[in-house]
Amino acid sequence: MAVLILMVAGVPVRLPAQHAGFDLAAGRWWGDSVATAYSAAYHNRLVGPLDLGLGVTHLDDTRSLLDRTATGLEVTLGLARSGRGPYAVGSAGLAARHGDGNLDAHWTAGLGFAFPVLPFASLGLEARWRVEDQTVAGFWRLNPGDRRGLVLGFRIAAGSRIGAKRTRPSTPPRPVFEAPSDDAVVSMAESAGASPNAARLAGDVVGTALGVMGSPYIWGGDQATGYDCSGLIQYAYGQHGLILPRISRDQARSGVHVDPRLDALRPGDILGFAIEGSGVSHVGLYVGDGRFIHSASSGVRLSSLTATDPDSRWWRDRWVSARRMIQ
Repeated sequence: MAVLILMVAGVPVRLPAQHAGFDLAAGRWWGDSVATAYSAAYHNRLVGPLDLGLGVTHLDDTRSLLDRTATGLEVTLGLARSGRGPYAVGSAGLAARHGDGNLDAHWTAGLGFAFPVLPFASLGLEARWRVEDQTVAGFWRLNPGDRRGLVLGFRIAAGSRIGAKRTRPSTPPRPVFEAPSDDAVVSMAESAGASPNAARLAGDVVGTALGVMGSPYIWGGDQATGYDCSGLIQYAYGQHGLILPRISRDQARSGVHVDPRLDALRPGDILGFAIEGSGVSHVGLYVGDGRFIHSASSGVRLSSLTATDPDSRWWRDRWVSARRMIQ
């Protein structure tokens, strides 16, 4: 349902920045009368940008003469609702009326827009079409007495994301490395075996990433106001027509495998780092000469895999993979 709504609306979709989250939502429903709908739910990623949630719902209908106030359970399906920007959501629920204990089903579908307000939380504004189903027959077999109308409300979401933790220790000093020129990147790519066209494209991608060096780290960020690690790489490639997944571990499975050795790398390769455990939870973009650009807790910057300072050794110890997107 959510997928269909977003396709019809033509809304651009970003992949989610979170993998799991908790939601609190409230909204006014204008059916035959004004009621207030509340919900609390937990959702987790299902596949790609889709997530599935389960929660508790409550409809305060005390303002209505019929007073169909009810409390029950709700299943939700969301599309891109765990990141920033537009998202779509649909739900189906079953609740018991407080007055007579009879069951009412409800169905909703709508669109929203999320604004990150903290590294672990976002605020969403959304509009949903809600249908009441007193006989639990399905939204396609409604009775004349079943109410339907628009719900306008807000949503507070908090969740966790792999790679959202600090990506470097806070104590070691951080050296400053000089950014290479575009021509130097192209030359290094050709020296590593890239064709002239591939070397030029790699230089363009690396140059785009270097152009935003110094931007702040923003969890879920992928635009000029700030970036997280995978958002930076998706942005750098996307500016040149190469579409990458949004999540770091998915980027670390894209393209072609390259042995994680310095002598096997070319500028433009994606480097994967295992911050905790063995899985990739942070990514960087190789620029050549042992250096890579990435967005860590201190923002978009260059780090080295060859220097002897503590910061460089920390990254070198956690480097586990390399992928090549430009052949």
